[in-house]
Amino acid sequence: MQYDPTRTAVTRQLKGMGCGLYEVGVRHVDRGMLNREWGGADIMKALDWLKRENFTGCDIYVRPARSVSSRLILVDDLNMGALARLQVGPYHAAVTVQTSPSNYQAWVKLDDDMSADVRREVARHLAREYGGDPNSADSAHYGRLAGFTNRKPEHIDAASRSPFVLLDSYNGRPASGAAELVQIARAVIEREQKQIRSVAAHVQMEARSLPQATTKTPQTAQELAAWYRSLWHSLKIQFGDEFDASRADWVAAVAMFRTGYDFQDVADVIAQHSPGIDSRKGAAVTDYVTRTAGKAEIWHELKSQGANYVDVADALLSLAQDRADNRRMGRNGRFERE
Repeated sequence: MQYDPTRTAVTRQLKGMGCGLYEVGVRHVDRGMLNREWGGADIMKALDWLKRENFTGCDIYVRPARSVSSRLILVDDLNMGALARLQVGPYHAAVTVQTSPSNYQAWVKLDDDMSADVRREVARHLAREYGGDPNSADSAHYGRLAGFTNRKPEHIDAASRSPFVLLDSYNGRPASGAAELVQIARAVIEREQKQIRSVAAHVQMEARSLPQATTKTPQTAQELAAWYRSLWHSLKIQFGDEFDASRADWVAAVAMFRTGYDFQDVADVIAQHSPGIDSRKGAAVTDYVTRTAGKAEIWHELKSQGANYVDVADALLSLAQDRADNRRMGRNGRFERE
């Protein structure tokens, strides 16, 4: 039988990840992400199809299936130095993948399956500690599947070749410091939940004076801006600097959607009146505003349909990005749960 490096790489990566069920993502340039929930054997059967999709320009990803519990955490966008530091410390990875020259992803394994909020906070902690991509730090982020090429245009070489995604290691072992990671995550979650409840209660109280969007007038935008500035002033008085400004923007955005404002209203007031937004977000202000307002809009719709936040939290960003793409292409429409 002819040696197949892709089959070998995929087999070894899945062995190192050690999941009973996976999601495989096939990202099309024009159609977005196509998701398939498969067991390991199903992935191996689909290799020829995945190779064809990759050859036509699609990127191939994998993650533990969101329909079942998991103990894997992805740390994305590590350079060689950061990866080396991770691997010699207590949070060493079960699987590492070279996604492009000198760039790596690491799958860190906990001792046991954990809830999404714990996995999310572990991912954030590891991203901060090792300089990973904070935007990829959630409980269910896709990583690249080894054995296929990275089709991003910036990685194409002078000979028009895309680099292969290479399996760097696959020992499959839990991190020796896994228990410490869970302890750190739970402490942060408890502290943040307490703060969020306090900020949300304060915003709820201030929302009583929020101008109603159902009776918009030429002065409505000015009244909304005045309310937002007043809200932030009251937050500063109540909490000083001991609150997360991004979370405050998010809670306020949810309140505005609940009062009947649309996406553009909410995005404009955050962009123009969130204190220090330029210094906080720099060149990413537009992206931040789109994500914050978009996630709040989706959550407002899902909550009205009976959703629980913990069940949809990690899906909000991708749903908001899809909504933003639809807006850019002139397609609108509310998200409906199945």
